[in-house]
Amino acid sequence: MRSVIALLIGLLTVPATAQDDPLARGDAAWARRAEGQENGRAAVAPISEAVDAYEEALRRQPENLEVMWKLLRALYFRGEFTTDDPDAKQEIFDRGRQVSEASLDRLAARVGGREKLDEMTPEELCEAFREVPEAVPIYYWGGVHWGLWGEVFGKIAAARQGVGQRIRDDSLVVIGLAPPEYEDAGGYRLLGRLHTVAPKIPFFTGWIDRETAIRELRRAVEIGPDEPYNAFYLADALLQYQKNRKHEAIKLLRELSALEPRPRKLVEDSNIRERARALLWSVSK
Repeated sequence: MRSVIALLIGLLTVPATAQDDPLARGDAAWARRAEGQENGRAAVAPISEAVDAYEEALRRQPENLEVMWKLLRALYFRGEFTTDDPDAKQEIFDRGRQVSEASLDRLAARVGGREKLDEMTPEELCEAFREVPEAVPIYYWGGVHWGLWGEVFGKIAAARQGVGQRIRDDSLVVIGLAPPEYEDAGGYRLLGRLHTVAPKIPFFTGWIDRETAIRELRRAVEIGPDEPYNAFYLADALLQYQKNRKHEAIKLLRELSALEPRPRKLVEDSNIRERARALLWSVSK
């Protein structure tokens, strides 16, 4: 009888394992996201497991900012690297939009509410959240999701939602709060890509500037020379807006076409290598 009681007491005092912790399960699945990938197309199962685990963690801890930004990161990967179906992308990135907005609601509680937060400048946001480490990934992955949301829902919907200004402000918060090397110059890459692809619409995005695009992407390449997306986006911007620099863009694309993917970013690097090859072929024919 004593042995049975001791066993029960022991079971009650065993610390929670990864199987009991959806956040830990999500992290483990995220680490396996490249399993089964082919030429930059990820298998659905591993990243879906990560998304499902983070969603469970969020239901258990709806105030947890770490869970929110990791869910945003996993949703990005799922939408970008597992499907080309427009309806599926809309569903995924709209969920990302919802999570991004919920995360800002949580941050807003620290500054007096959402209305006040929405009126704050990037500089004021940086000052308010300098001691909140989760703010950087929240704003970074939020900006990424708003950009992808705008791509899949279209320019009119993006303009109505103020997507351009949201991404601009998100990237400036990241640049203001994080070390330049964060996400391999992610803040500069996000800002430069925005100024590359966003349309200039009077009264909405008249501030979009193609020279800014190239300047910020050059800065991203300088800070994060080993991040292929920095070089790819710079090449794309040069081809569109500085045609006299076509030779530089082609050189970048040739280097990316021979890229050896990093093990820690096997899917991402394989994907951008294939995109570089396709773009190089289109400009060389």
